[in-house]
Amino acid sequence: MDKQAFSGIKVLAVARVVAAPFAGYQLAMHGADVITIENPLDADSARYTGDFGTDFLRLGMARTFLAYNSNKRSMTLRINTPEGRDIFRKMVETADVVIENLRGGTMARYGLGYEDLKKINPRIIFASVTGYGQSGPKHNDPAIDGAIQAASGMMSITGTPETGPLKSGSTIVDYATGYATAFAISTALYQRSNTGVGQAIDVAMLETAMTLMSGEVVRAITGGGTPPLVGNGSGKGGYVSNTYPCKEGFIAIAAAAVPRRAKFWIAIERTDIPEDPRFSTTDAARANMKELDAEIIRTLSTKTAHEWERILIKGGVPAMEVLDLSDAVHQEQLQFRKFFHHFEGDPDIGLPSFDVPTASYRMSDNPMKMKSRPPLLGQHTDEVLAEYGFSKDDIAQLRSNGTV
Repeated sequence: MDKQAFSGIKVLAVARVVAAPFAGYQLAMHGADVITIENPLDADSARYTGDFGTDFLRLGMARTFLAYNSNKRSMTLRINTPEGRDIFRKMVETADVVIENLRGGTMARYGLGYEDLKKINPRIIFASVTGYGQSGPKHNDPAIDGAIQAASGMMSITGTPETGPLKSGSTIVDYATGYATAFAISTALYQRSNTGVGQAIDVAMLETAMTLMSGEVVRAITGGGTPPLVGNGSGKGGYVSNTYPCKEGFIAIAAAAVPRRAKFWIAIERTDIPEDPRFSTTDAARANMKELDAEIIRTLSTKTAHEWERILIKGGVPAMEVLDLSDAVHQEQLQFRKFFHHFEGDPDIGLPSFDVPTASYRMSDNPMKMKSRPPLLGQHTDEVLAEYGFSKDDIAQLRSNGTV
């Protein structure tokens, strides 16, 4: 009754920072045994990102790391040493999935690439996550989210004429690549259930970024050019689809379609606006957009963004107050759906309590479950090695020579 979709699936994650660990997190929430393998001399840098002067940082548990490493086990292992590679190969014998996001070709140079590991375990699914993929002229180039947002053209359609190109406030390509990787692994596991054979998966952040802009990409491919920088506007040729200042705060309104725009004029009690010759037709409104926005802002400035949100929603107009992230996380909607999971702190080590995001969907059967907090560096090293037949003396020797 308690079995989850990926119960019994063992994942070895040589994964750092965001994209690959986030992929492993998706599987771990559904029962996979995800073992994060970190170099004891060069741990996942996400453990030490920000949080300066906090207990989180002191413990190597920075909030960035906490966000997508629950339900995992951590072991330290230097796979860049002969003995470490031998241990990794032994683990692969009974593993189902390897996720890695080292620089392109690194695992193969260690003798731990897909072609090497499938000889040990033909059922292994080997997922590689890199900036540009395992082939092509840029396959060895280093990459991070911001660079990919630039290379993909994503930045070129984000911003305003005044600001110029801007990147997203979040490392959105990293997270999307994690989702893409988890989906690819799930697909490969399903196929393996029919064929009995694993496969290699090659995930590129650049291509993931392109899929997030599929409509705009097709426009560019077919000669439509690059969309102009429209800031918070829709850029779809409509109007009254923007973010406007209010008496307090800002409100995002999506009323570009004619029926919604009609509801908008009624809701703000300005049915005189579409009767004004300057705004009575689409062409006229676009030609006088500054004047139109001024009229809208003049009206919206009479109430707060929160007040207008309630009025507009009641009137059938999609609109939301622009919330600070520190306020957005406390929305009743998220609390009602139990989107966040709370972990109690550990006073013995000085770890404060914290909440983490979970899955962005709900399933009626075999839902995701949160079973354990993100692990301390190497927390499960002895436990994992013991599962593979290493004795206490063996483990002590591995520690003394720096392999783990």
